[in-house]
Amino acid sequence: MRKFFWILSLCTLLFAWEDDGSELYETFGNKKAYNILHDLALKEDAWAMYALGVSYMKARGVRQDYKKALFWLQKASLKNFSKAQYLLADLYFEGKGTLKDLSKACYWYERAAREGEVAAMYKLALLYLEGKGCKKDPKKAYEWFLKAANEGLIKAQTKVGLMYAAGLGVEKDMKKAKEWIRRAYEGGDDEAKRAWEIFKLWNY
Repeated sequence: MRKFFWILSLCTLLFAWEDDGSELYETFGNKKAYNILHDLALKEDAWAMYALGVSYMKARGVRQDYKKALFWLQKASLKNFSKAQYLLADLYFEGKGTLKDLSKACYWYERAAREGEVAAMYKLALLYLEGKGCKKDPKKAYEWFLKAANEGLIKAQTKVGLMYAAGLGVEKDMKKAKEWIRRAYEGGDDEAKRAWEIFKLWNY
């Protein structure tokens, strides 16, 4: 009976896909949690691969090791696990566990963004805006900022407003700039507050 409840608890945790494995560590302790994840990862479980990668990034149950984090996140990413794709892009962007590679960062941010990872949408937009790791494309930058903004990411709302104000990647429209920057301003974004004053958006 105890074994049944142990398995039931484990299954409940494993199907909490938003979790990065932290609940598993809290429930079973470092050693057992790591062993569970490792066994599942060896059986090609994408979530376990992701959680194991996070474990190596955060030194949770193991010593911090970005190369091993990269290894497991790559495996999960190839199974189209979007959260792993986002973290993998971060590692390439920061050059942790590997040489810095902005083109690979751009590739994996885009893969994650297309799967709905809002943070990836924002970072991808920045790369398109600056032409880092991918060809500079203000229009694509605007489109990805807009997608993230529509998902409620406040700093993306500011960026959409700024692009309308500058006519960058989209036709200049101060009324839309005002609308988006006000939303971000009301959400507490400092950059939006500065933009509100700089562009004197109350006049539109």
